[in-house]
Amino acid sequence: MQFYDVARKVVEGIYRLCFRIRIEGEENIPQSGTFVVCANHKSNLDPPMLGVCLPIRLRYMAKEELFHNRFFGKLIRALGAFPIRRGKSDVGALRAAVKMLKGGEWVAVFPEGGRSHDGHLRKGKQGAALIAAMAGVDILPVGISGEYKPFRKMTVRFGAPISMQQYAEKKPTAEDLQKITDEQIMPAIAALAGVKTYEDRDR
Repeated sequence: MQFYDVARKVVEGIYRLCFRIRIEGEENIPQSGTFVVCANHKSNLDPPMLGVCLPIRLRYMAKEELFHNRFFGKLIRALGAFPIRRGKSDVGALRAAVKMLKGGEWVAVFPEGGRSHDGHLRKGKQGAALIAAMAGVDILPVGISGEYKPFRKMTVRFGAPISMQQYAEKKPTAEDLQKITDEQIMPAIAALAGVKTYEDRDR
């Protein structure tokens, strides 16, 4: 048994002891193929929550600073994380994600690019759509709701996959990627999480 499998069982035991986890939309989780998993980001506890609720090993994009500590960096690498430089285009991380997807692994991306602290989604970035288009895979939207407090209910909802097949033969432009992000990915996540998108927050 790999370290990831052991760690997942340990984390799952801790999470289920601490929170009342409810999983909805399991019928939307594909049984085959490779996907980019896109979820809202409200806490540092979100990545393990996705790992607990999905019956498949996930790879995660994590900010580069988390890898500066040698011990912690090795630990999160063993758990499926790989670094990305925030605030700039990290071509190496994007290529790594595409390689993982083409190799049959699932990659989790938080398209907000950081945690939201006001209960609404931040404006989505194009990275998730770009990676999915480059790898030729679809996107699985996820909404995480509830408070990470002892014995509180946490709900993880999986939505219907968002197809990216129209870009299998055609390279998307930056405008295409932002449109997919603003009109498909972020609204799907918002509906699943029960929160407002960046565009709807003042309405």
